[in-house]
Amino acid sequence: MKLFLDSSYLMYLRYAESDEVFNYVTGFLRDAVKREEQLLVNMIVIDEITWILTKKYKIPLNEVFELTDKLIPLIEVIPINYIDYDAMKKVMMEYGLKPSDAIHVASMSKSGAQHIVSEDKEFDKVPWIKRIWLDTTDH
Repeated sequence: MKLFLDSSYLMYLRYAESDEVFNYVTGFLRDAVKREEQLLVNMIVIDEITWILTKKYKIPLNEVFELTDKLIPLIEVIPINYIDYDAMKKVMMEYGLKPSDAIHVASMSKSGAQHIVSEDKEFDKVPWIKRIWLDTTDH
């Protein structure tokens, strides 16, 4: 299975709001690697986790890059370019997603991923996407 990892998921690998969330995100990653799931992100996700962890949660930049460096061998980075603009525009117009989330949807479509690991319920608006999180039944 192809799983797109949203920044909310990756962020909690370093800064979880609770033990329940931390145990969920670390266990999910361990199980996904064991099942040899294809784990996907784009550079927007990496940008978001870097910014949020350093600015909002005051995690030192070297620690954020340490986390990212550990994750890179486990994930595939889907390239984004100007071709994704049309898909982004369509998703924003049809479902009202913000630009970065619409680019995630474009990356998912391009890679053939239909599952996103995210706490962001906005992705539930897109009918072909199955969101996986603590409050969903598909995990």
